Amino acid sequence: MAESDRRPQFSPRLSPLLRRSDLSQADRVRLLTELASPYRSLRRFIYLAVGSSATIGAFVFFFRALAGRELSVTLPSLALQLGILAAMLGLNHWEGRARKRLVGRVEQRLGINPSQSSAPLVSSEPDEPEC
Repeated sequence: MAESDRRPQFSPRLSPLLRRSDLSQADRVRLLTELASPYRSLRRFIYLAVGSSATIGAFVFFFRALAGRELSVTLPSLALQLGILAAMLGLNHWEGRARKRLVGRVEQRLGINPSQSSAPLVSSEPDEPEC
């Protein structure tokens, strides 16, 4: 018997996860998106932590500049803090858009209609006036 015959055969598709009936569609989508990008929540936490630090730093350097203390050092530091804050906001926004695209691809693969997963709060048809 060849050694390759003893190895378990894994399918590239996630068919056992897709066939489980005890999971809701939302849970399946959440699990598959987590499998596709496992460190997304860690990256978003890092963006939040660094962005919070930059916000505090910008706050401090803004008031130091407002007081007129060592402007040759304070203004470049304030600009740096604001740049870091803008970068973290941009990366967080980019990560959110990437997540939405991934969820859309996973829902399409599972055959879930996006309108089923989130019902609109307001109907798109105009109300008829009463006489």
